[in-house]
Amino acid sequence: MKKWQIIAPLSLAAAGGVVGLVLMKKKAAAPAAKPQKAGKSAPAKKAPANEKVGSYSFVSGYQDAATMELTLRYDADRFGFRVVEEDFLSYSSDSHVALLEGEDFSLQLEYAAYYSGEDFAGHTEAVREKHSSLAPAVYGANEGIRYFEGDNVCFCFPVDAHSYVLITAVKAKGNDDPLSALPDYEDMKDILGSIRFAKVG
Repeated sequence: MKKWQIIAPLSLAAAGGVVGLVLMKKKAAAPAAKPQKAGKSAPAKKAPANEKVGSYSFVSGYQDAATMELTLRYDADRFGFRVVEEDFLSYSSDSHVALLEGEDFSLQLEYAAYYSGEDFAGHTEAVREKHSSLAPAVYGANEGIRYFEGDNVCFCFPVDAHSYVLITAVKAKGNDDPLSALPDYEDMKDILGSIRFAKVG
C-alpha cells in the first residue's frame, strides 16, 4: 500500500512534466506578435462628398475695429447654412447671425464683445457664476467652454482680444436623445472642429 502511494504521486508528477514540456514547445513555436510601428495613427476621416464652407463676417473691436470672418465646413447633404437678420433660433441682440440647420440639431452662431476690461478668462468666470454645468469644450484646434442653458447647449470660443463667438445648439423636434448627448455627436465634433477665424482685408 505504501509503495503504491509513493508511485502514484511520482506518475502524476511525470505526467505534469510532460504536459508542461508540450506547452513550452507550443509557446516557443508560436510566432511573436509584430510590434506596432511608432507614430502610426488611425486613418484620416474622409470628407463628405458634398462638403461646403459656410462664412459669417462681423466687426470685432471699437477703436481698432477689424472685420473678422468665421468659416466652417459642413455636409451640404445633411445641413443647410445661411446668414439671417431675423427669425433667429435663439434671441440675439446682434444685427445678423449664421444658422446651420440639420435633421438632428441646428446651430446659431453669433459674435459677442467682451465687457470693458474683460477677456476670455474673465468671460469664463462670469459664466461659471451663472451656470454650474460649465465645462471645457475642445474640438480640434478650438478650445473654449460649453454650458447648458434651458433646452439648449451653448459653446463659446475666443475670436481675438475683443470678442468671442457664441454658438447655441438646439435639438430638432423628434430628436429623443438627452440634451447632454449633443456635444458628443460626431457631426457636432466635425463642425465645431472645422471653425476658423481670419481677419478680412
